[in-house]
Amino acid sequence: MIKITVPGRPISKSNFKLYNIHGQAWMPKQGKHSKYVAYENMIAGYINKSYQGPIIEENLITIIKLYFPNKRIGDIHNYPKSICDGIEKSGIIKNDKQLKPVLILDYIDKDNPRVEIELYKSSEYNLSFSLEKK
Repeated sequence: MIKITVPGRPISKSNFKLYNIHGQAWMPKQGKHSKYVAYENMIAGYINKSYQGPIIEENLITIIKLYFPNKRIGDIHNYPKSICDGIEKSGIIKNDKQLKPVLILDYIDKDNPRVEIELYKSSEYNLSFSLEKK
């Protein structure tokens, strides 16, 4: 299992896309929109500090816990892209397609916004899920 905590408010990829005259999206490497690239690099750095093993070739059960400083969350489904891109950029996996299934949870923690990422090898762990009526 790999578990890391990335301090700071989670960043969504959709907030930083720019579009050219043909409608194609791109991510700038400089200027105010470059925060996304810096966030990916920060995630990669935290992963590389906690994992020194070989490249993982199998699927990883991925649990992402998002802690926001307030209720201004936005579309929760846009956040995993930046996180998964950072995991891939770290080099511990070949492709972020290996991150499946992905469970996303969101919370409010005004004093300590962060992202907690847990990665479990599919060959070693099973994910069970239950939903119960209140």
